[in-house]
Amino acid sequence: MTQPGEGHGIREEAAEWHVRIDSDAMDWDGFAAWLDADPAHRAAYNAIALLDAEIVAARDAIRATQPANDGADAAADAAAPPRTRKARWWAGGGLAVAAGLAVVVVPQLRLPSPAAALVYRTGPGETRAIGLRDGSRIVVDRNSELALRDGASPEVEMRSGSAYFDIRHDPGRAMVIRAGDYEVRDIGTRFDVVRAPGHLAVAVAEGQVTIAEPGREGLTLAGGQRVDIAGPGGQATIRRQDAADVASWRDGRLVYDNAPLALVAVDLSRYAGRAVSVDPAVAGLRVSGVLTIGDGSRLVGQIEALLPVKATVEDHRIRLVGTL
Repeated sequence: MTQPGEGHGIREEAAEWHVRIDSDAMDWDGFAAWLDADPAHRAAYNAIALLDAEIVAARDAIRATQPANDGADAAADAAAPPRTRKARWWAGGGLAVAAGLAVVVVPQLRLPSPAAALVYRTGPGETRAIGLRDGSRIVVDRNSELALRDGASPEVEMRSGSAYFDIRHDPGRAMVIRAGDYEVRDIGTRFDVVRAPGHLAVAVAEGQVTIAEPGREGLTLAGGQRVDIAGPGGQATIRRQDAADVASWRDGRLVYDNAPLALVAVDLSRYAGRAVSVDPAVAGLRVSGVLTIGDGSRLVGQIEALLPVKATVEDHRIRLVGTL
């Protein structure tokens, strides 16, 4: 099987990358190299991703304009998982199918405007890349949800989980990310945002971001810094983080340098398929090292091997307690 970029036009290559974006075998290094090889690649991919999002959002309206399916086809569509439904828009002709829908269907429908919010959700085994109109990019982690309004100044509501932001520098176009009571503002940088119940974390790989509650003075983070905001009153703890380790989950790894176990548990909960809590007696234990995410089922076991803790199951939740 050929890789995108072998003997195809740029738009066809972009469509092929987008089709593969949810695949477990997605070549993320190859995708990044393809994007960086030519500005036209990134522009083409952004156009494809935005078109796909608009088509998926208008799926029901599009189907309403088509001849009715027979009972078997309707039942099959209803039973198809979300990933299969998405793939059908591209099957049997790749970009040509999407382009045909754009030309024939879009003028007949009221598709979401560029400022309309689109919701992106990922499951336990998938990530999602989103291209913005200005060339910026968001990668959504597993078990995460955000809403994007890609207007003159993009707005994101980070609802749960984690996302990595690669924002094109433009002083006249600042992105705002709302996460609970906080706003993260950026005009061009690379950073990761994690939102969990009672917890917000922002780690900056490059550039600067500001984080603030409405009506209160905020703080500024620069590249190589991370802030964790948690607990009563939103206590903020700023520490260093190697820029290369920001959003390391994109490579299937979790990298920690003297991180409190209580904060590591926030990540474990996102991948383990159930909430992970920590007994206060061991919450301050420090984690340093690299964990391999895999399917998430072995992460807690890796923590047990690193620290004097053991996992107990309480009401379908995992709780880490001391062994000493």
